[in-house]
Amino acid sequence: MDYAVAFARHLARLVWLLLNQADSVDEQKAALRAAVTLSKQGPVVLTVQDGQLTVNGAPLAPALTGVQHLLAQFQGHAVGEMTVDVGALPADLLGAARILATTSVTGDEGREIDAKLRALAPRSVRLTFRRAVAEVDPNVVRAFTSVEVPQEGSNELFERLDGTTSVGVASRLLDQVVAMTEAQARRNKTVAVADLMAKVVSREGQRTDAEMKRAFAAAIRRLSKPTALRAVASVLPRRKERIEEFLAVLARTGDEGAEALIEQLTAAQSLSERRVFFDALVRLKAGTPTLVHMLGDPRWYVARNAADLLGELNAVEADSALSELLAHTDDRVRRAAAHALGKLGTAPSVVALRKALKDSSPHVRALAAAGLAVRKGARSAGTLARALESEPDLEVQIAILGALGRVANAEAVQRLTKAAEPAGTFKRKATAYRIAAIQGLGEARTPAAMTALRALTSDRDREVREAAARAIAHADRAEPTTLT
Repeated sequence: MDYAVAFARHLARLVWLLLNQADSVDEQKAALRAAVTLSKQGPVVLTVQDGQLTVNGAPLAPALTGVQHLLAQFQGHAVGEMTVDVGALPADLLGAARILATTSVTGDEGREIDAKLRALAPRSVRLTFRRAVAEVDPNVVRAFTSVEVPQEGSNELFERLDGTTSVGVASRLLDQVVAMTEAQARRNKTVAVADLMAKVVSREGQRTDAEMKRAFAAAIRRLSKPTALRAVASVLPRRKERIEEFLAVLARTGDEGAEALIEQLTAAQSLSERRVFFDALVRLKAGTPTLVHMLGDPRWYVARNAADLLGELNAVEADSALSELLAHTDDRVRRAAAHALGKLGTAPSVVALRKALKDSSPHVRALAAAGLAVRKGARSAGTLARALESEPDLEVQIAILGALGRVANAEAVQRLTKAAEPAGTFKRKATAYRIAAIQGLGEARTPAAMTALRALTSDRDREVREAAARAIAHADRAEPTTLT
């Protein structure tokens, strides 16, 4: 069966259930799920023609279950056409079905459900109404109808919008702005789309009347489609002087705006563009569900970028997913995961980082050590001290010593003091290792750490003496560490 016909059948079933069996929630959910799945295969247009219901231009067999009931609801509400976009949102389909399932009012010509649709403001479902020609005002453009792009420019539209206090007039003008924005999006005029959306969002914030704010909010919901938001996100690197305006649009549209930014970040070709999108997403502090999903992307750089962003966003709810990423085959991804987990500092993050101290990559081990310093306490100090004993790589050893300095409890300071001491007769310590321990003592700045540093100012190694003197000078300028 063609997907559009199958969609119409399930929609008809959903409307019938809502109208006749309001308590059959499970059956309603099943019909909705089926309709949502089928909508992913392509757009659907249901039209009333000569007293018959057609789908994508082909007549629907009246014998199909629910078709006659759906036709009756269309006719009762004066619905001429229903357009469903590819991948329609479940909330949009359910909302439209509930409205279609209401009892029609004789002579109303769909005005009541038109008003309800305005309040719902679905982005992926639209209705066109059949009304008497004499009552149609050519200057009035209604929501959810076929709208021509107004001939006047956007400046004139916004001047009129700024000058009105009537919610009705504002709604009609916003309808025209929406139509203009959609037309610009179809022509791929990204800057124009971003400009129009920024103007609508800024004006919503300026309005104080609750009804007027609702009119603007409805327009923004209708504008918050992937194509339009993708256009707004894409212009950020090219219009940095207006980045605050465009970020306000993406922030206002929540997860949808964040997803548009993530998409641009993933597709960015240059480092400068990636930096712009990365910084913008961090400022929005949104998009965590999408980023968690991206951790499983087979492209290593996509998973790495997602891990980096989750760390920057301090997305503590992603700690389990990031912990699992430490098993990734690419050490670049594992490094990003370890770095992010260190920023989160949750209990599951610490457990994962302890395991990462045994990773095959020195870079991952170093980042795991740095991350463990977030949790100051005996357990972290003990874990780091044991890792130091068995760590063969000097760079990782230096990272562990730095982490011990940030933990700064008695055990950590004792281990740093031992590491900073000169080697015995039959042992050799790299000067870099001793200096790293000295820097850790300077970071700790506890009384015991300062005592050890003063003793090292008379060490036989000139570099060690100088490092100890610098650490003391630095500690004298900084606030001492408070032990708990």
